Amino acid sequence: MRKKTWVLAGILIFILIGGVSWFMFNQNETQRKEQQIVKMETTTAKQIKNTFTDVTEIKFSERYGENRLTGYTETMVTVSTSYGVNAEIGVSMSPKDKINQSYVGSGEPTLRKGITGTEVRVIFSNKDEGSF
Repeated sequence: MRKKTWVLAGILIFILIGGVSWFMFNQNETQRKEQQIVKMETTTAKQIKNTFTDVTEIKFSERYGENRLTGYTETMVTVSTSYGVNAEIGVSMSPKDKINQSYVGSGEPTLRKGITGTEVRVIFSNKDEGSF
């Protein structure tokens, strides 16, 4: 009888430790995913800044679409300019894209091509703010 109790207690402890480990793994995975999205948004914001002139604010949508086949994450970005244009553009981001030179795409209404030399306010999808 005593042996059965120890075996049962051992199995219960094993299941408990496994459950806690699984929970911690899922928490870490969520944090890694969020950090990866912010990193992709930072690259995209720099690309937009280096493509369009007089950009004052870049705001990323909270809604995302993920294409698992290609590995791209898609979202909408609102770009505000000093000359009064607010354009919403769809962007596809990849963790492999690390080039900060220019954004490939266009904004409607049309944004002026050029490089923004001033600081740009960026609002990320997780509501954090930064400037570049």
